[in-house]
Formats: sequence, structure tokens, C-alpha cells
Amino acid sequence: MKKKILIVLATLLGATLPHLVLAEENKNQVETLAPIEIHATRSQTKPENQTASYTVITREDIEKKKHMQVKDILQEQLGINVVQTGPLGSSTTLFMRGANSQSTLVMIDGVQVKANSTGSFSFAHLQMDNIERIEILRGPQSTLWGADAVGGVINIVTRKGQGEPTHTLSFEGGSFETFKESITSSGSYKNLDYSLSASNTDSEGFSAFNERRGGIENDGYANRTFSSRLGYNFLEDGRVEFIGRYIRARSHFDGFDPITFTFSDTLPHHINNDTVYAALPIQKALTENWDLKISPSVFVDELDTIDPTFGDSFIINRTYTVDVQNNVYINENISTVFGFEHQATNAANASQGMALQNENQGYYLQLQFNHNDRFLLNAGVREDINTRFANKFTYKIEAAYRLVETGTRLRGGFATGFRAPSVNEILFPFFGNPNIQPEETESFEIGVEQALLSDRVSVAVTYFNMDLKNQIQPNPATFIAENIGRARSQGIETSVRWQVLDDVDVNAAYTWNQAVDSSTGALLVRRPRHTASATLHHTWRNLLDWLVTVQYRSAMVSGTGRVGGRAIVRAAVGYQLTKQLKLTARGENLLDKKYEESLFFGTAGISGYAGFEYSFH
Repeated sequence: MKKKILIVLATLLGATLPHLVLAEENKNQVETLAPIEIHATRSQTKPENQTASYTVITREDIEKKKHMQVKDILQEQLGINVVQTGPLGSSTTLFMRGANSQSTLVMIDGVQVKANSTGSFSFAHLQMDNIERIEILRGPQSTLWGADAVGGVINIVTRKGQGEPTHTLSFEGGSFETFKESITSSGSYKNLDYSLSASNTDSEGFSAFNERRGGIENDGYANRTFSSRLGYNFLEDGRVEFIGRYIRARSHFDGFDPITFTFSDTLPHHINNDTVYAALPIQKALTENWDLKISPSVFVDELDTIDPTFGDSFIINRTYTVDVQNNVYINENISTVFGFEHQATNAANASQGMALQNENQGYYLQLQFNHNDRFLLNAGVREDINTRFANKFTYKIEAAYRLVETGTRLRGGFATGFRAPSVNEILFPFFGNPNIQPEETESFEIGVEQALLSDRVSVAVTYFNMDLKNQIQPNPATFIAENIGRARSQGIETSVRWQVLDDVDVNAAYTWNQAVDSSTGALLVRRPRHTASATLHHTWRNLLDWLVTVQYRSAMVSGTGRVGGRAIVRAAVGYQLTKQLKLTARGENLLDKKYEESLFFGTAGISGYAGFEYSFH
């Protein structure tokens, strides 16, 4: 099967070679168009002028860290905890700033990708293929994006082709009989640009049920990912793109014995998952100071579960969105973003006889004031009109002040947000409640950033506090979902960047988070009090680059018990053997730490992987 896939990929590559002759005419072309890109802030504001907590994981970061999956690089970021229930392909959820997994909005190229049935997005199958950068906006962002952007927004941006067409073949293999083959091709010719990738991943894995608790069978995984971004520039400042990604994954999991209340390896259990998203954003300047962008998109997720114990199931989620965004630059100090979003969602679970459709219209307005890059003010409002629950009005106001002379930056803000109920919370048998209402939040934060030693050192500290009301949780007497809970999450996020030498840098991040049930004071599930990471990176003559990362998480509540804290050490290295060939290697959990991320579920011990990247024009 692998040989067939490689032959197909090679054939596709060969089909692009004749176009290289045409591309030579445009070999030294410099792209002058500066289009409105899909940013988590809906604007082209520079990161240093953001008024909110903002992190960008660049393409350079992605390449030097050499993670296979997006969830691994997110785990190292401020305010984020990622939980995976087993090997590659297992359910993987993310918690930001103490909010639950349904309260962080995930987008890929601006396409909202949550499963409407559960209300959250699983990072289990999202790999690093063809990704240019990852934008993380922490704190409530409902005024820009509507429901579910309570903990924050993660926007994953696909690479854009530029310059002479370049092709890359890559391979990696290692522990648990894991192998990944991929091919990418990107470039531009006159007004056209493209970026394409295809990959194949297979792994024998390990037992999803922790082997130290009796797991005996490896749970394998397979992933086929295809990604594309095609663009065409027209009428000097206009642009249209087609952006799409298709993922086909198959993962095995351990069943649960309802009689003994234990996980079981005796019967075959697996999930077939097909995910596709596509967007067709069109943008054009209407006047010198007015840019218009229209972004239609679709997201479809199909989950086919084979479970001999509890019965098979087939779940399908669909989201259709049209977003009309206007960026108006009133003068050199004032700009505004306003627009309209129409979204239709549906989900169906055939085994439970569940099906639900919903529509939402959102109207948003945001004003930005910038005085000489010193004083920055950002204020926004949004009204969401939904077919299932009452209208929701959200707002935020943020400000920042830069003391250029001392390299100091002060920030603060207040925002409201909400999370819409999932289909399961509305309809699932013996749990769902058709009258359930959205959760609501109020949040504020203050922060300071300080540059030292001629900008070779940068320190940032942010305190945040979020109150949640109308929390959805089961009634202890009836087990039916109701708006009866209240929760509070507060914390401190601290980061340090140090350029030790021109070729040596250190980056560290630490988050203290106290997320509790307001009525009982009990810690919320899967929200550790402490998370931290530190990375030492060195580059030698642009030939050798290596890094070592330590990632720490304290103990936390998981299910009906607790999982202990853990510190994981990893290393990654790349060596440019020739102009075209780069050798890569990485080691994970180098101290062979035995731990659990979720109660009863296994994690990988010490493991190693090596491969190469071969690029040519």
C-alpha cells in the first residue's frame, strides 16, 4: 500500500515538472501585493501593536521544533493544556486559560472546524503539513468570532506559494513502527501562486489502555492528509483563493467492559474519520481606504465508529459559513473592522436518532485607535441572533501603552463572551436538554512587557481573571444537563525570550492557573495549576540546528481521580548535508518518564525518529 501511495505522489510531482520552464520567466519576481490575510484579529495590526495576549508560532519555529502534530507544539505555549487519551489518533482536546475544551475556537485558514455534536475540536489528526504559522489569541474573542471563543482563538494558516516553484520529498521513521512520507510543492507564476502537500502516516502505536494497568494490544493508526492553497491576484489589489484540506484517518481504541468496569483489548474497536474543509475568500479594495473581503467556507466531519461492546455509530457534522468583512482606514490614527457572518450548522447521530440544525447571524464592529505606536485602544461589540437561543450581545475594550524610551509596554482589557450548547447537550438521550442556554463569561486581564539588553531579552507577565455563569453540567438528581454551574479561572502567564548569542537563544513559558467550581472550590477537570516549558536552541553556520525542550505539567484532576505531574525532555536536530538534502532527527520523552495524561490511558515512553527532506526546483 505504501509503495502504491508513493508511486501516485511521484506521478503527481512529475505532472508539475513541465511548468518549471514557465516558472523560470518569473524566477526573480517580487510580490508587491499586500493582501488582507485571515488573522485571528481580523486586521493587519502588527503583533507588537496588539492590545490582547497574542502569540505567533512562525514557520521557522515549526521547522526547527520538528513536531509531527499541531497539538505537540501547542502544548508548549502559554495558557494551554493538551490532553491525549492514548497513542497517535486518540481523542485529543485542548484547554486554554482554564476554559473547557468546547470554549476555544479553532480555525484553519479562517474556517471554523469544531464538531457540532460535541462542541469541540479534536487535534488527533491535525499534522504540521503545509502550515505557515499558528496564531493564538488568548482570552474571550466573541466580539470578533461569536460563540465558543471564550478561552481564546487558535487560527492555523496554510503556506502561500511564492517565487520559483520548489518541491520537497520527506520521510521520517522511528519508534512504534511509525513512518511518514510526504511531498510538497509551492511557487508562483505572474498572478498565480500555489502550495500543495500530500502525506501518508502509519503507526503500530501502543495500547490506549495503559500497559502498566493491563493493556496488552497495540492500537494502530493511519492518516492520509492532502492540503492545498491556490491564489490568483487580479485588478492590481484584488485576490481570490481556494484553500482546502482533506484528512482520512483510521485509529484503533480499547473498548470498555460495562460488567467489570474495566478497559478491554479482547475485541476490535476502531474509528474511521473523514474531515474536509474548503474556503473561497475573495478580497478587493473598494476605495483607497476601504478593503472588502467575502469568505464562504464549509467544514464536514464524518465519524464512523466500530464498537462491538456498545454498538456501532455514525456521526456527521457540517458547518457552512459566509463572512463579509470590511476594513476601513479612517485616518492615520483610526481604523475600523465591521461585518456580517451567517452560519448554518447541523449534526446527526444515526445510532441515537439525533439530528439538529441551527442558524446564527452575527454582526460585529471594532474600532482601533493608534497614536504614534504608543497609545493603542481597541473596542468592539457584536450581536448574535440564533434560531435556538436568545440573542447574545458581547463587547470588549482593550488598551496598551508603550514607553519607547524604556522598552516597556503596559496592557489591560475587559471582555464578555459566550459558549453555545452542543448538540449532545441539547438532544443526547437521558442527558440532553432542549431548553439549555449558552454559558456566559466576563473576563479581564492586565499585563506588562519589558525589553532589556538592547532587546536581546524580553519578559512578559499577564494576569487574567474569568468568571463563568450558566455553566452547563448535569443535575445531580436527574443527570440532565442544566445551566446550574458557576466557575472561576484566574492565572498568571509569564514568558521570557533571551537571545544569548547571535546563534543561541532561550525561550521559556510558565502558566499558573487556578480554575475552580465557584460553589465547591473544587479544581476543574484537566486544568493543572502549573504548566511550563523551556527551549534551548542553537544554530551553527546555517548548517546545523538543534534544540532541547523541557515541558512540565503539574498533577491534575482527571475523570474520577487524579494523574500525577510530569516533566518531559525532548530534542530535535537538523543538518543541511547538501544544498538540497537535509537530515533530521528527534527524540521524545528522553528520560523515559512513566505518566498519564488522562486517567487509565497510556503514553509513549522514550522514542526516537529520523528522516530526511530533499528539495529541488
